[in-house]
Amino acid sequence: MLICFLFKTTHRALSLMSVTTQKKRPLSRYIKDYKHSQTHCLHCHKALDRISLVFNGQVINKESISEMTELIDDKTWDELQDKFVALCRFCSEIYCNSETDYFDIMSFKQYLFEQTEMSHSTVREYVVRLRRLDELLTSSNYPVKEFTTEKIQEKLSEKLSQSAFSNYNIALRKYEQYLSWQQGGH
Repeated sequence: MLICFLFKTTHRALSLMSVTTQKKRPLSRYIKDYKHSQTHCLHCHKALDRISLVFNGQVINKESISEMTELIDDKTWDELQDKFVALCRFCSEIYCNSETDYFDIMSFKQYLFEQTEMSHSTVREYVVRLRRLDELLTSSNYPVKEFTTEKIQEKLSEKLSQSAFSNYNIALRKYEQYLSWQQGGH
């Protein structure tokens, strides 16, 4: 009986030694390390001075991260890591709030960054104008079927002051350039 006990104890000890114990850390620690390792926005490739971390299409803030205390190992983190996206504040705003009825804001923004020599602030201004224009068209129940640049320009000229119309019109013309580029097979 003593031999049987010693065998079982030794076998259990050997089994425990053969299992590699992988160190677990809080998920928040992995996320913070990931966040600090990111240097450029995934969308516009701008150097990141401030970062927005997006997980499954939702921006996660510091408070949310600090609440992620579940212990995970490296293997689990490797599986989760691909679901995180590091973006600049501007791109995260578009990425997480890009649903519009009339314009493809995400693709338009990418076009401006990749196909033009515009500064980040100019791209931002065009995107903000198009988003506001989309909100204006949505609030006035503008029929999507009638969506043409000429009809929108006519509608805007009736509703807006000359300077506001000019600002929206510039963004609308830039969007037309994007559509022409896109129809050209890009």
